[in-house]
Amino acid sequence: MVRRVSRRNVLWSAGALAAGLVTLSWRDARAADFYRGKTVTLIVGFAPGGGVDTQARTIARHLVRFIPGQPGVIVQNMEGAAGALSANFLNRAPPDGLTISTPGRSWFVDGIVKGLSIGFDPAKFTYIGSAGGSNSVVYVRAATGIKTLDDLRSSRQTVTFGSLASTTPTAMVPQMLAGLGMPIRVVVGYVSTARVLVALEQGEVDAVFTVSDSFARRQDLIAKGIVVPILQSKGGLPNLPVVRDVLPPSQGALLTLVMGTDNFGLPLVGPPGMAGEPTEILRRAFLDMVADKDYRADAEKADLPVGAPLDGAELAAMINEIAASATPEIVAAYRRLASK
Repeated sequence: MVRRVSRRNVLWSAGALAAGLVTLSWRDARAADFYRGKTVTLIVGFAPGGGVDTQARTIARHLVRFIPGQPGVIVQNMEGAAGALSANFLNRAPPDGLTISTPGRSWFVDGIVKGLSIGFDPAKFTYIGSAGGSNSVVYVRAATGIKTLDDLRSSRQTVTFGSLASTTPTAMVPQMLAGLGMPIRVVVGYVSTARVLVALEQGEVDAVFTVSDSFARRQDLIAKGIVVPILQSKGGLPNLPVVRDVLPPSQGALLTLVMGTDNFGLPLVGPPGMAGEPTEILRRAFLDMVADKDYRADAEKADLPVGAPLDGAELAAMINEIAASATPEIVAAYRRLASK
C-alpha cells in the first residue's frame, strides 16, 4: 500500500521540525546565559600527577568546550582521605552548578559503609557522568623475581604493597589475598597513586594494586619492564588471572562492594540538591564531550577509558543499587577488612 503524502502532512511536519529547532535554540540560549562569564571550579580529590588528577584535568580541558556560554574552569587539588576530604567539601558547596568534583574512585563506598570522617551521603550527590569503568591490576617490581601470581604465592620473601587509605581497593584487595596465605604486607597512607608509583620505582615498596590508567604518566615503568602485571579485576589483559576467580565464592559479595569502584570509573559529581537546569546542562555537555574525537584522542594518549560512558542518571541508579546490596553483614566484613 502506497501512503499518500498530503500538503497538510508536509506542512505539519515542517512546522513540528521548526518548533523543535526553536525549542532547542531557546534551551541553548538559556544554557549560554546561565554559564556565560562564569567560572566552574573542578575539585580533584588527589594530588597532581596520578590517574585521578590526569583524568580530571583531561575532563576540565574539554568539558567547558561543550557548555554553552563557554565558562572558564579552575582545577583545584584537595587531597586527603582517599577522596573523602574533597567529597566532604563538595557536600557543603553551593548547589549552583559552579562547583563540581572528581573526588576519586572509592569515596562513595566509604559513604555507603559510613566510614570515619565521612560527612556525606553518596546517594544525595548530583551525578553528572563517568567516562567508563576501569580494570585494576596487581603490578609487581620485576626485581623481586615475581612474574606470575603463582610466583607470588610461593615467594619466600614478604611482598610489600603500597596503598592509599585502608578503605580503598589498593589496600583491601591485597589484604584479601594475604588472607589466602600469600606473603603480603600492606603499607597504607600514600596520598596519591603517583606517590605510590614513585615508591615502587625506587624500591620502597614491591607492588601495587591500582587501576591501569594510574600509569597514564608513568608508562615508562611498564615499557622498561620495571613492573609486571600478574593479576587483574576485570579481564581486560590477556592471560592474566582475575581476582574474583582467585578468591573463594564466600567472599564474592564483599569483593563486589570493595571493587564497585571499577564499575563506576571516575564519576564527575556536583553537590547535593543541584538545580535541574545546571544538572541538565552539565550532563548533556559531558556526554557530548566523551563522544568528541578531540577528547577521545587526548584520553587515549593518557590511557583513559573511552567508548563506554555512563550518564548521570545511570550512575545515580548504580549508587542506589550498591547501597541497597550493602547488608549489615557485608558492611561488618568490610570494616573488619579495613581495620587490618
